[in-house]
Parts: sequence; structure tokens; C-alpha cells
Amino acid sequence: MKRLQMRICAYLARFFKRKQPVAILKVTDNLETLHREEERLRGEHQKFVASRDDLRDHIHIIREAMNMIWALLHEYQHKSDDELTMQFLGIRLFNTAAASIKLAYSGYYQSAFSSLRDFLETFFLVDYLGSSPDQITGWKNASQQELKGRYGPNAIRNALDSRDGFKEGKRKEIYDLISHYATHATPSGFRMTVNEMLGEIGPFYRELNFEAWMGEAVKMICNAGAVFSASFKDVDERTLTTKAIYLQQLNVWKKKYFGGPDVWKETDGQKGP
Repeated sequence: MKRLQMRICAYLARFFKRKQPVAILKVTDNLETLHREEERLRGEHQKFVASRDDLRDHIHIIREAMNMIWALLHEYQHKSDDELTMQFLGIRLFNTAAASIKLAYSGYYQSAFSSLRDFLETFFLVDYLGSSPDQITGWKNASQQELKGRYGPNAIRNALDSRDGFKEGKRKEIYDLISHYATHATPSGFRMTVNEMLGEIGPFYRELNFEAWMGEAVKMICNAGAVFSASFKDVDERTLTTKAIYLQQLNVWKKKYFGGPDVWKETDGQKGP
């Protein structure tokens, strides 16, 4: 009996030693296959962007906006706790923009839009605190209740609309639209995962979805670059040069696609394209 138990134990030891690596390898292969498809779709989206003048312009100004944010995070030394707080919000802006771009180019359009909503909410807060620096300490030390109420997304949007004299509620409209179709699970959101009348599992390529994402991403991210840079007044010469170059490029892009006044006239009053 004891010998039989020893044989069973030896067999089980050999079985698990042989089987466990095979199971792990199978999971790893599936994830690697998924990653290869994401990278393939990234290449397809890059080709699509390269084929269109407008998309090339859009991704260029997005890149320059992120460079502007990067400069104020990486090269600029904060001069106060308030500036440090704004830099932490800038980190969130940069990372969320990068995540949205990564997801869109990989073929996860709904998730890319959901990241844009996170970006938009942070951008509105940056815009508000940048134009009302006396509120930075209050926001940083706010209670959970105050963060949901006084400094909540709805209150921040209303404060910005009041500041700019906007009565149409466009900020809430775009925020709610992205929330409905991308962030929250809704029947309408199924459209974001459909390609040629069939639901897609995992990443896929659809130019219409990518164009829609790019159209919203460029407006949000390039505007955020200008507004975030305006939050830092006393910068060194290097950062000031980076800011001037960005505003010049942003002005060319804005004039081409939207017209209107120069961007430096708008950023003085914390309004963007």
C-alpha cells in the first residue's frame, strides 16, 4: 500500500511538472497573438493617416501639444506647491492622451473614446484651476464630498461656461455624448464595436471610427496644450521658446481648419479653438 502511494505521488509530480508549463505557454501565445494584431493595425492606421493631409496635420499638432505638456513637466522646475499640483494634473493629461492614441491606433475605438472622456474631465479641471489659481489649494485639500460637489465635473463645467459666457452647454454635451457611447455600458455603445454589421471581438480596423476619434482628440489635446502652458506664467527662456513655437504651430493649424482669431488672443482669456 505504501509503495502504491509512492508511485501515485511520483506520477502526479511528473504530470504537474509536464502540464503546468504547457498551460502557461498557451495563455502567453494568445496574448502575443493579440499584441501582434494590435501592432499590425497600428501600421494600417499609420498608412491611413499618411494618405490624408488633414489627418497628418491633426496628428502633428497632437504630437506638438504633448511636447508642450512634456516640457512643462520634465524641463520646468515648479516654483510653488500650486505649480506642483498643476504638474501632477499635467501628468494625467499626458498619460491619458498617450493611452487614447495607443488604443485608437491599435483598433480599440470605444476604449480610445473612453480615455478621451477622462482626458476631457481632467482638461476642464486644469482650465478652471489655471484661470482661478486661488482655488488650487482648496481643490487639493477638498473632502470627498467637495470633490463630488463643489469641484465635481458638473460644477467645473458650469464655472467654465459662466466664465466664457457660454450658454449652449457644449462642454456638457460632448462629455455626455462620449460617456453614453464609450464610457458607460449602453445599447447605443454597441455601435462602437460593430464592423460591417457584425460585432468585433478585440481590435479591428474601421476608418470611420478612427476619423471620428481623431476629430475629437485633436481638438481636446491641442487645446489642452495651450491652456496648460498658460497656467505657468514665470517660465525660463527655454520653456518660453517651446511655448512660442507651439502657439505658432497651433495658430497655423487652427486658422486652416477653424479660422477665427489668433490663439494667443484666446488663451489670454482661457478660451481655445
